[in-house]
Amino acid sequence: MLPSTADQGSRDTFEQQYAALASSTFLLTFSAACYSIFLGSFLSSRGVTGQELGFIGAAGSAALIAGNLAWGFVSDLTGRRRSLVILGSLISIPALLLWLAGRTPSQYAALNAAYFFFVAPTIALVSVFILDLLPPEARARRFGGMRVWGSLGLLTASWGAGWFLRSQPNRIFVIAAATTALALAPFIAGTREVIRRGSPRFHFRHVLLDRRLAIFFLCTALHGFWEPGAFLFLSYMLKQRQAAEGVIGVILGMNGLVAMISFPLAGYLADRWGRRPALFLMYLLTGVRMLLYSIISNPWAILPVQLLHFGSFGISEGVGSVYVSELADKRDRATALACFHIFHSVGALVGSLVGGYLFSSRGFPFMYRIFAAAMGVAALIFLTGWRLDSRAEESLQAGGQ
Repeated sequence: MLPSTADQGSRDTFEQQYAALASSTFLLTFSAACYSIFLGSFLSSRGVTGQELGFIGAAGSAALIAGNLAWGFVSDLTGRRRSLVILGSLISIPALLLWLAGRTPSQYAALNAAYFFFVAPTIALVSVFILDLLPPEARARRFGGMRVWGSLGLLTASWGAGWFLRSQPNRIFVIAAATTALALAPFIAGTREVIRRGSPRFHFRHVLLDRRLAIFFLCTALHGFWEPGAFLFLSYMLKQRQAAEGVIGVILGMNGLVAMISFPLAGYLADRWGRRPALFLMYLLTGVRMLLYSIISNPWAILPVQLLHFGSFGISEGVGSVYVSELADKRDRATALACFHIFHSVGALVGSLVGGYLFSSRGFPFMYRIFAAAMGVAALIFLTGWRLDSRAEESLQAGGQ
């Protein structure tokens, strides 16, 4: 395959590979959802304490940081996305099955680290692969439309898989491994590598020295607290309140249902009104979500709160990915998106450790209020950067007249 030097014809290329990408996105997200949604419930059934839970979650977040750093850099350096997706998926299958032999918190932490080093960066590279193929016009809306398939995978996993885990919760690892293997078939058969190799440069320096990207990455780290709060800790909390796995799946499965709607809607709003207004709204909605978790005790009453997943994930993933890819140099696109996921993982890591301590010492309500405060700080920092840029642009316009 000859290297691609321009985006001409990318629309046709995307349409030709759409079915394969949609199928693989659905199956890969199904696999990741089985793991993420029911891991907290599985660990609760194994007698893991709150602080141990935080340590296990932090180990996964740390590995995710290293994985995104390594895989994103290699992808930009070699110009390859597809080959790395296939490699990561192949390695993740035995990494999932090794959970069946785990017995201690330290083993669970190592297994969680192995999973996140290979699986999540693989899924991130699928997004980069799709963004490479999309033409500039209506990119956020079209990318959001593709991500709907991932939301459908999340919804299907959470509302379907939970009912099979009552007697054997370790089945989640078998189901996740099998689904990852199935996802490889359409991806290998229906996509092709388009090598996008740029001139050699130290990618991370160029990415991190961009002021707008640096501010957004800082805010992303603070926003990353939502993930352990809405998955690992929420699943654990529901299990502690005697909710069945099926009920947990229904509650957390609302995330997938909301994401299906929110991806195209968030993309439409971002294309129409701008990326920054949508992202500012994201911080506000996530803060409200964390605050509501702190005051609700009835598991079923959490269902309507899950509608706020529109901000936490729909806007973050659908609009945030496009925002970063457009600010970054094309030669650094995978590195910039890797940094986006890295800073999110930093927030998730700190959130897991801090959350585990706060939950053990002060309880879940206090922990969620601290998470809500982190969202408020992120919103304030983002708004400040936005206003500084607006003033700079106004000054340039005034000087040019």
